[in-house]
Amino acid sequence: MAHRRPRVRSGVLRVAVVAALMGLVISPLGAAGKEPARQLETPNAGDLRFGYGADIDTKAASTNDRDDPLPIARAFRVASGEEVRIGVSPAYSFDDARLQAWADFIGSLLHGSELGEVTFYFVPPSEIAESCGPRAAACYWVAVPPMIFTPGEDLPGLLTAEAIIAHEYGHHVSNSRPNPPWGALFYGTKRWASYVNVCAAVLAGQFFPGDGGEHYALNPSEGFAEAYRVANQRRLGVPEAPWRIVDQAFYPDATAGALIERDVVDPWAGTSSVSYRGRFTRAGPSRLSFDVSTALDGIATASVRAPKGARFRVSQSMSTVCGQRTTYFTVRRVKGFGRFELVVSRP
Repeated sequence: MAHRRPRVRSGVLRVAVVAALMGLVISPLGAAGKEPARQLETPNAGDLRFGYGADIDTKAASTNDRDDPLPIARAFRVASGEEVRIGVSPAYSFDDARLQAWADFIGSLLHGSELGEVTFYFVPPSEIAESCGPRAAACYWVAVPPMIFTPGEDLPGLLTAEAIIAHEYGHHVSNSRPNPPWGALFYGTKRWASYVNVCAAVLAGQFFPGDGGEHYALNPSEGFAEAYRVANQRRLGVPEAPWRIVDQAFYPDATAGALIERDVVDPWAGTSSVSYRGRFTRAGPSRLSFDVSTALDGIATASVRAPKGARFRVSQSMSTVCGQRTTYFTVRRVKGFGRFELVVSRP
């Protein structure tokens, strides 16, 4: 249930992408003469609640070790009108109706236009390691195109295929959303990450972005993916199971769940501007400070518009908003007097 993100040289990323693209055009659904030995499960939305496991290592590898080419992915249209691309290992027995059922399940999850950008590959648990690393339950590949490798059956310990795929799709959602100056794949989506206070917790050494090993449970990327799964449970009216995959700090209350849904269907569109007015006089101070409310974490910038012939400066034109909900900017008089306008762009 980890996301797979190339964390080494760019060359490794290129190798992963080339291997994936080659697989898409070379392989039919399996080698001739091999009898399918397993049955691809039929999805059940109620199984979203079984999102916890027993002693499952979710560490993902940094390279793709698959020796066999990937199965050809096919597109299935869902109720929203979008297409879901699915490829299935030849080790599974399946029919079009079952693949359509999986496409419909995936289409029922909270999503936006990013749904059509990812390909889902259903492979037996024994094949997951080839793409995701030793003992991984599943993974999300940041590639071109992005890919999700997931088992087509439940795993021991009540870790279901439905819960796994919802978790992994959460990684794809975050990877498809902006959260500057941080990557949303690692910090979570903008509104959710601000509410959970991810930035401040990272600075305090409490959260560990991108750590799929020792600090997996405190990795905000995994925290968001699991909170996304729970948000879908609630939306579909599925009862919740115990929270065991990641730390309790990521457990979504009602506000966090609502912010996840908003981040999915109405992504953060960028900074907004607010103006403050002031005036320098001969008898007054040469510096004026302004408190600026900041609802979200990110970068706030400021500039000043001075009257003709005057020169005013913003002492610090950029501020990183990291947990604090108020920041401030100071305008300094260099030359001249008169009214000015401070324009602040805030997240």
